[in-house]
Amino acid sequence: MSYTTTTTPSFDVAAKMHSLIEGYRANRAQKRAERQTFSELAAMSDRDLADIGIARGEIRHIAAQAVVLR
Repeated sequence: MSYTTTTTPSFDVAAKMHSLIEGYRANRAQKRAERQTFSELAAMSDRDLADIGIARGEIRHIAAQAVVLR
């Protein structure tokens, strides 16, 4: 006598958790890179920023865009 088992597609909890953790890690890395870029630009003098064509008020926006373009 033989038995067969059929399984229905189920929600894979381990795969979902792995996906969530990887998403969290990627988000944290992106935020870390954004903070680092912001800190480096904010530490520059107004004259240095003017030399590279950045106004002090644009630093936050530029830091966010720099991370997106990576």
